[in-house]
Amino acid sequence: MLLASSAKPIDANLSSLAAQIEQQNPGLSVLAARQFRFAIRQTPLEVAISEPREFNVLEEFILRAGVEFDPAPTLQELADLLGLDEIFVKTTATTLVNLESLEVAENGTIAIAPLGKDFFNQGAVSRSHIQSIYAISDPLNQTISFKFDAVAAESLNLPDLADFVSLEHKISDLANLTLAEMQPLIQASGLGIHAPANGKIVSECAVIGDDLDIWQIVSVFVLLDAIENKTTIQVRQGKQILETASNRLNDLESQQKLLNELCKSTAEIAQPESETIPVTKTRKQTSKKKLKEIES
Repeated sequence: MLLASSAKPIDANLSSLAAQIEQQNPGLSVLAARQFRFAIRQTPLEVAISEPREFNVLEEFILRAGVEFDPAPTLQELADLLGLDEIFVKTTATTLVNLESLEVAENGTIAIAPLGKDFFNQGAVSRSHIQSIYAISDPLNQTISFKFDAVAAESLNLPDLADFVSLEHKISDLANLTLAEMQPLIQASGLGIHAPANGKIVSECAVIGDDLDIWQIVSVFVLLDAIENKTTIQVRQGKQILETASNRLNDLESQQKLLNELCKSTAEIAQPESETIPVTKTRKQTSKKKLKEIES
């Protein structure tokens, strides 16, 4: 007869999921299931994002004049040529100067800047704006991601997984990363602010505040596969299986560092379970696959 759930170290709020795992995976038993907390690290950043926009008519005319007129005209001469008040031409020229596309001498003579030549040939100018984002370093899943909104901090009265497992962040200090190292990480997060194929580029990135530890909940299941006579550890957030974290904890268990301490699971529990679980040979190839399908 199988051991009742009450005889095994299974947290009350995980008992339903533990029963579902056993029901959908004959030959598999949940020996233990416990919830822990672990800390992700949140770092506030400020990034400058450059993206292209088409020239307006006056911008294009001024840049064309800088490329084609010889000698180079002054802003006043351009205003007279166009029949405009000089203030409109000066304002547009200032915009182009700020975009590093145009140079204006003290006497008002214009000269196109090297970057302006590139923009002129492309038919678009690069504009820049500032965006606040947050870097999230996850030491359990060994990931770094970026979000527009901060993750809310909350207090969790659960045992700290770091008391059982060494949790180290993949990158210790984001401020030490170069822009070239940050760009692909930001792009992979899917925020759409660094998409070189669309002309969007994160041109600057700076840490603007202190790191903050944010507690997250994770569930750890100890599973006995009676078919293979093997005990494994599975890590979940909700019903989602965390493959990287699971592999990491199983690697620790393979070195006999984790199982007994983490879930207080002992051979006294595993032995009677393995002897009473019905084993069907035809199910040997499907048990692992079904385990991963419990997502809803």
